[in-house]
Amino acid sequence: MTPTADESHGFGRVVALNEACKQLLARSFQVNLLALDAMVQSKRGGGRVRGFDEVSSQMRMWSRDLHAKLEQLGELSAEVVQRTSLLTKEAHVLRLIGEAVRSSGHPGAQRALDECRDARDASSHALAIDWRKIMELLSDLDQLGMMACVLSRSAMIEACGAGPELRTQLDHVSREFYANALSVVDILAEALKAMQQQGNP
Repeated sequence: MTPTADESHGFGRVVALNEACKQLLARSFQVNLLALDAMVQSKRGGGRVRGFDEVSSQMRMWSRDLHAKLEQLGELSAEVVQRTSLLTKEAHVLRLIGEAVRSSGHPGAQRALDECRDARDASSHALAIDWRKIMELLSDLDQLGMMACVLSRSAMIEACGAGPELRTQLDHVSREFYANALSVVDILAEALKAMQQQGNP
């Protein structure tokens, strides 16, 4: 049973999506470690960099939000794989029954064909809904990436207010956070591009 071009494109989009999820999860863990390090460093400032302490807390919350959305994305991705596989099987059965109807013209075969077509259409509709949810999640992730860029800029400003001993360390953490935020935005852009090359969901 060979998948049609549309079905192959569906699996191709899932592959691109899963690859992006892996990269984004790595960024999520990295930012969480940065946030913990930033909180420790800011405590060393003895309250002189409270603004940075708040920013570092937000960084940690951001990494948690990112991880939570990626878990949702992973669940939807698995659902899409199952639905795409089911749709492939249903389309195959539909083609076989269609050939039987054309060769026999039996009324029972026509009813079976109609039932299979309805099942295929229902699966196709459910798959389209899942892809819409995925695209909405990707949009939310993109917004998270943009927000992280803003947070990292705030962290850089707060780092400037630290004493000489802490300034270099806090500035380094801020810039690392900014680099990870940019990577999130870039990974999402590449994922969307790869998905579009596989066909519109």
